[in-house]
Amino acid sequence: MKEKILCVDDESSALEGYQRILHRQFDVTTAVSGEQGLGMVERRGPWAVVISDMRMPGMNGADFLAQVRQRAPDTVRMLLTGYADMKSAMDAVNRGHIFQFLTKPCERDVLVAAINSGVAQYRAQTADRELIRSAQSTTRSRAECEAVDFCQWDNFVSPAGLPGPSDAKAHLLPLVGNDPQCYVVLLRLTILHTVEERYGEKTAGDYLGIVAQLLARALHPDDHLFHWGRDVLMAVISRHISPAAVRMEIERLIAEARDYTVEVGGRRMMIACLIAFNLLPASQFPEFSDLLAACDPKMIGNFEARPAESRPRG
Repeated sequence: MKEKILCVDDESSALEGYQRILHRQFDVTTAVSGEQGLGMVERRGPWAVVISDMRMPGMNGADFLAQVRQRAPDTVRMLLTGYADMKSAMDAVNRGHIFQFLTKPCERDVLVAAINSGVAQYRAQTADRELIRSAQSTTRSRAECEAVDFCQWDNFVSPAGLPGPSDAKAHLLPLVGNDPQCYVVLLRLTILHTVEERYGEKTAGDYLGIVAQLLARALHPDDHLFHWGRDVLMAVISRHISPAAVRMEIERLIAEARDYTVEVGGRRMMIACLIAFNLLPASQFPEFSDLLAACDPKMIGNFEARPAESRPRG
């Protein structure tokens, strides 16, 4: 796709020359005055590069490009000037309004090279701005998802199709503090955020679904799997088994889960399966609120969560 270039000059012969020598490489539009050029900037942008002659009746090139900068800060601005206008051109460059100035008459190769440099500058600026917007959007999305996970339990819908935190709470309430053979295993997909930032929300959802399917197939039929947080799954294991045996099962499962194939933009890519986990014996937490306090996603894999001090139940 050709980048859009706007050339402004009060001489029609100069504009015809720009069209002739630039149209094969760029999408060229012309304007015969600064006023007309500003209208095009506002109505027909964005423009990668705007080139203006210095000497024009009414609004000169430097003033025109200064206004372009206010209306379209990402657009790269260039000024064409004769030797008699050199001081004005240098002043415009020094004020930071102009990316580059060229002397008239300008050879074709010099003009094309300058425009190519301007296009590269424009693409770099817009790419940086898009990266910032994307990062801000991802941060907002992540914060919103975490707020949903832990504040609006009943409204949470798992991208992996798993029961959510409200279902986990309903399942655990009668077991916490009572069942000595109930274990809560928190499994954090440590690179889910990275996958989302690098490949997008859909790929992250596919990756989450693949890992959830693996865990669901590997767990015992009496076990239950829930989507507890944005990147946290919860396995509730209620079997006559020791904590050490549960830990060995989970460690074996994680060791076997090496990598998975997902499709990104029509290409198949391998993504590693990295999981951190904590084991919480449900009977050792007097109240569900105590278990909830131990389910801090940031601490999963960093330490073995400890139950709260036992207290009378009222």
